[in-house]
Amino acid sequence: MKPHLTWFSLYWLGWILAFLAPELYWLAVNSANTLSAETWALENLDKAQPFDFPMWTATHWGVALVVWLLFLWLSLHLPFGLLR
Repeated sequence: MKPHLTWFSLYWLGWILAFLAPELYWLAVNSANTLSAETWALENLDKAQPFDFPMWTATHWGVALVVWLLFLWLSLHLPFGLLR
């Protein structure tokens, strides 16, 4: 029988926790220091109108596409084990 927890799965768990711990900390303390706030600050996103799509640069679209694809993949992979 194959073990559920391997060194490789612990490696990925470490990566997830290494991201989540600082992100959750900054959400609680100062949301201006989160990854998304730092990313969009580089692009000078107008936070009053974040969905003003004609103002988006190629970087805006690239980041949005990567996030959407990651969400799509995770929504199929994690609950169903698809797209391995």
